Amino acid sequence: MRETFKSLSIFSAMLMLLLMVSSGCDVNIPGCGKRSLPFFKQANNTAAPSKAPSVANPVSMPVPAVSSAPAILKSTAPKAVSTIISTKVMNTTMSTPSPTPVPVDVEKFAFTTIENGQPTLWTMNINGTERTRLTPIGTSSWHPLWSPNGKVLAFLSTVNDGKVNLYVAQKGSTQLTQLTSWDDMTKPTSTKLDTPFTWSPKSDEIAYCYKNQIWVVNLDNLIQTTLVTTDPDYIISSLQWAPHRENKFIAYTVHKGDNYYSIKIANPRLKDTLTLVESLKSVPLISWSSDASKLAYLSDESSVYSTTVEDTTPKGLYVGTLPILGGILAFTPADGGKRVLVLAKKTPTEPTFHVAVLDPPKNDKDIPAFKFLTEDAIDYAVWSPDGTKIAYTANGELWIMDSANGMNKTRIALTGIQFPDWSKK
Repeated sequence: MRETFKSLSIFSAMLMLLLMVSSGCDVNIPGCGKRSLPFFKQANNTAAPSKAPSVANPVSMPVPAVSSAPAILKSTAPKAVSTIISTKVMNTTMSTPSPTPVPVDVEKFAFTTIENGQPTLWTMNINGTERTRLTPIGTSSWHPLWSPNGKVLAFLSTVNDGKVNLYVAQKGSTQLTQLTSWDDMTKPTSTKLDTPFTWSPKSDEIAYCYKNQIWVVNLDNLIQTTLVTTDPDYIISSLQWAPHRENKFIAYTVHKGDNYYSIKIANPRLKDTLTLVESLKSVPLISWSSDASKLAYLSDESSVYSTTVEDTTPKGLYVGTLPILGGILAFTPADGGKRVLVLAKKTPTEPTFHVAVLDPPKNDKDIPAFKFLTEDAIDYAVWSPDGTKIAYTANGELWIMDSANGMNKTRIALTGIQFPDWSKK
């Protein structure tokens, strides 16, 4: 009986000790002194409700309506002339965001073909693959011109209401954006004349001709401003933005009847103008060198001169009576402007043009002369972006050749190609 009571006392003491340990009390332990024992918290088996991260309300992104024909993003534009015009893009909105098309990182041709008697706009790779129609049959489009960075195509078209206006399309996309909404913009003739609009060197603005004015439209906000307004008796026939990023000038030609021609430049930032050339002979074409150091111009279909902003004294690059020049005048885009591309006839009675290049003389004693690169009847020609090739059309066929000597001629397409323009990657 005494042993049983002793065992119960020991058990009770141990139980008391465990209770004190679990309560976190200070305990005197024989041989160890006073110790502070830890407090053991009870585990909670009921999980607290988790809070989801806050998410901003989704925003509906504007996307074009999906249809078999190219989508058109139309902007509103003025019916009367003003100093600054704000234009708004009208989109069809959908609840599901749509990604912006990414420009294709390849070189492409933009060109027109005649379908149902009207020029229709197409693009394709420079090897002739992936032909894509951008404008519907039954409408007309002219002057395809790639931006300097090769990502956006600008052109004139009647795709909306049959009225001529300026449009752009991203490379790799068939979505069209209308930049102007004039009711009476001049309809281009069937032959390729000098393009009546020009890209800024940063590919963010386009200057274009409207009647006797030059307008500039910003592609980011579609705001339009008048840059130049000439006397109604004068006609602006061509314009080119200086291609160098640091050069802010736009060159344009003005003529009055058949007896007065001039080349002027305008600064889009300062809105001032300067006359570079005045002539009694026709000045149908102009071209900036790729470094914008000089401006070449065709005089009376027989001579090529150049001038500069600093020194307006004309310098003859080629002065003569033959060959007869016309249709094209373009400095090579890659060497600072050392070579000039033209279409030329060898004799006055020759019915067709050939591709010819004016190379710079090696020394002061050399007489400048054109090097003919083709013998076929040529309709149009354009430099490759690096200047090593020339693309040209002959009877609707598209060919590419070496620009140095006309070798390695390769036919790219057979079917009615007109006025190709070659983009950068």
